[in-house]
Amino acid sequence: MPRFVPLLPRSLLSRVMLLYVAALLLLITVGLGAFLTYEVRSTLDDAEVGSQALSSMLAPAVSDAAVIGDYDTIKRTLDRTIAHPLFERAAFIDLKGARIEVVRQDHPSPTPPRWLVNRVAAELDVINTPIVVGGRDYGITRLHVWSERVAADIWQVVRMGLVLALLGLVAGAALVWWPLRRWLGQLARIQALGAQLQQGDARIQPVASGEAPLEFQKTFEVLNQVAASLQAERAQAAVTLASIAEGVAAVNLAGDVVLANPVLGSLLGQPSQALLGQPAAALLPELAEALQAPGDEGWRGRRFERGEQVLEASLTRVRGDQGEAAGVVLVLRDVTEQQTLENQLRAELSARAHAMHTMSELLGSAGAPADARQVNAVEALSRQVGDLVVRLRQQADQLRAIFNLSPDGFISFDAERRVQYVSPACALLTALGDRHVLGQDEAGLEALLQGRIEHADSQRPLRLQELRDQPRTVQMARPMPRILSFALHDGGGSQTSQMLHIRDVSQQFELDRLKSEFLTTAAHELRTPMTSIYGFSELLLHRKMSPETQADLLQRIHRQSRAMVDILNELLDLARIESRRALDFEFAPVCLRDLVRQTVDDFGAPEGRAAAELQLCDTPQWVRVDASKLGQALRNLLSNAYKYSPGGGRVMVRVQALDNGHADIEIEDEGIGMTPEELARVTERFYRADKSGAIPGTGLGMAIVKEIVELMGGSLQLASEPQRGTRVTVRLPTMQAP
Repeated sequence: MPRFVPLLPRSLLSRVMLLYVAALLLLITVGLGAFLTYEVRSTLDDAEVGSQALSSMLAPAVSDAAVIGDYDTIKRTLDRTIAHPLFERAAFIDLKGARIEVVRQDHPSPTPPRWLVNRVAAELDVINTPIVVGGRDYGITRLHVWSERVAADIWQVVRMGLVLALLGLVAGAALVWWPLRRWLGQLARIQALGAQLQQGDARIQPVASGEAPLEFQKTFEVLNQVAASLQAERAQAAVTLASIAEGVAAVNLAGDVVLANPVLGSLLGQPSQALLGQPAAALLPELAEALQAPGDEGWRGRRFERGEQVLEASLTRVRGDQGEAAGVVLVLRDVTEQQTLENQLRAELSARAHAMHTMSELLGSAGAPADARQVNAVEALSRQVGDLVVRLRQQADQLRAIFNLSPDGFISFDAERRVQYVSPACALLTALGDRHVLGQDEAGLEALLQGRIEHADSQRPLRLQELRDQPRTVQMARPMPRILSFALHDGGGSQTSQMLHIRDVSQQFELDRLKSEFLTTAAHELRTPMTSIYGFSELLLHRKMSPETQADLLQRIHRQSRAMVDILNELLDLARIESRRALDFEFAPVCLRDLVRQTVDDFGAPEGRAAAELQLCDTPQWVRVDASKLGQALRNLLSNAYKYSPGGGRVMVRVQALDNGHADIEIEDEGIGMTPEELARVTERFYRADKSGAIPGTGLGMAIVKEIVELMGGSLQLASEPQRGTRVTVRLPTMQAP
C-alpha cells in the first residue's frame, strides 16, 4: 500500500470522493457483471430451448416429404425455417449423402464484435434431428442457431447496461460531491487550530447542526476541551519556565522561535511574546552561521558582544523517537560581569609585568655616580618605587586570592609563548601543576593536555591557536572524567602574550542533557495519547460507522485526553515541588493514625475489589507534615497497589511506631511485583514496571511520592518480588503530641 500513497490526491475531499467513486464503481461493476451474466445465460438458454422446439416442429413436415422423395417441399420447408430470426442455416441430408442446405444472407443490427460471436457460437450446439418413419431412417435435419443474431442481442444489452452504469456513476458522484464538500470544509477549522495554538488563543467555533455532521460537532467539542487544557497547562508551564535564570528559546526546523521565556526577552530587549515566530538568525545575527551549521549534538560556550552585554550561547539539537531532527534549544547567559573580571585580570597581569620591567631597568642603572640633586631624585624615585612595590604586592595578593578562589583555570604565556603562570584551579582540573607546565611551549602543553583527553575526543588533536576563534569543549579522562571548555585570549601586554582559560562545564553539560532528556521523554509521553486522539479522529472523519462505534471512539478520545491532562498535571506538580522545595507546604502537627484511616476510608477501591485492610498502632503517633501532600502521596501508593495487582489479592495498610523516634506507614499488595532491576528505577520519572501498557498510569506517581516524603524529612523504602507483591514503606520522624 505505501507504494501507491504518492499516487493519491493530497486533499481529504478528493480522497473521499476517490474512495466513494471507487466503491461505487466496484458495486456497479459487480452488479452490472451479475446482471449481464444473467442476461447472457438467459439469452443462450432461450435460444437453445427455442431451437429445440422449432426443430421438433420441423421434423414431421420434412418426414412426409422425405417418404415420397419430394425434395422441393423439403427445400421450401427449410426456407421457411431460416426465415425465423433464430436460425442461420438449415440442411437435410438423406441416407445416400444427398444434401439440401439453405443459408441466411442478411446480418443483424447492431453488428456485434467478432470475439462475442465466436464465444456465443461455442456455447450453442448444432441441432441434428433424425427423420424416422415407420421404423425406417430417411436422413437427418441439421439446424444452425444464428449465433450472430444472439450475439447482437447480447451486445445490445451490454451497451445499454454500460451507458446506464456510467450515468449512474456520474449522477451518484455529483449528488455526493456538493454536501461532502460542504461538510468536509468544516475541517479547515481544525487546520486553523494549530496556528491558533501557536498564538496562544485556540478555539474552534461551534457549528450549527445543519452545517456539519454530529460526529464533527462532537470532535470539535473534544478538540476544544483538549485545546483549553493545553492552553491552561501551557500557562502553568510558562510560569515554571519563567523561573529559569537563563534565557531559553526553542527553535523549529524552519529556524523560527516557537518558545521563549521572559529572561530571553529581557536579554534581547523585547517582550518574550514578540519573539515568537521571528527567525532566530534575525534576532541573533551574531549566531546566524552557527545556528545553520550542521552538527549532531550542537555546541556550547560561544561568546559574543551585544552592545554593552557579553552573552554566552549554548545550542542543543532536539531529535525525535527515530533520531530525526526536530529543532534546537538555545540557551543564553549574561556573562558581562565575568568577562569584565577576565579583562581586569589580564590588565592587572599586564600592569604587573610592565612595572616589574620598569623596576628592573631602574635598578640596573643604580650603580652610576650621582650628585646631590641626583641623590634626592634617586631617593624620591626610591620612595615611588617602594610605594609601587607595595601596591604591586597588594595587587599580587588580590590577584592571587582571585586566582585561588576562581573555579576556572588560567595558564599565561610569556612573550615567547612559554608557560609562565599556572593557577591552582588549573592543577585541580587537569592535574598539571607548576612542575609539569612551567616553561613548556605550546606544543609541549598541547601534548600534556592531549594525554588526558578521553579517547573519543582524542581523534581530533587539541591545537591552542585554533581556540582563539572558537572555544572547544573536551571530554577529559584524567584526573577524573569531566568536560572542560578551552579558550585562548590575547594577553594584552608585552610580557603576557596570551592566556588559556579552562572552565569545568560538566555540570552545565549534564544540566543541558537532563533538560533535553526530560523534554524528549515528556514529548514522547504526551505524543502517545495525542496519536490516539488523532487516529480516532481520522477514523471518525473518514469512515461511516454505527452510532455505537462512534460513541466508543469518542469515549477513547476522551480517555486519552484525560490521560494527557493527568500527565501535564503530574508534571506541574513535580515541577512545583522541586522548584519550591516545600516552601508552599503547610506543615502542622498531624496524628498519623487518623490521617491514614481517613485517607483509606476516602479512597474508593476499584469495582470488584475489597477495601484496603487497616492495621493501626495502639498509641497515636504525631508527625509534623503537610496533611494534604502526605495524603496525595498515600493515594498514589494505594492506587499503585490496586493497579499492579490486577489478579486480585489483599491490599494491607499498616501504621507502626519505631523505637528510634520514627513511624512507618506500610502499603503492601499481592500483585505482579518487580525484579531488582525494576525496583532500582521505580522512582525515576516516566518509568513504569509494566512494559505491556495494559496498566494505566503516567510513570510519575512514584517520583512525586519520593519528592513529597523526602521534603517532609522522611524516607521511602521498597521491597518486592516478582509475582509475590510489593511493600512500600514511608518512614517519617515523630514529634511530641501538641
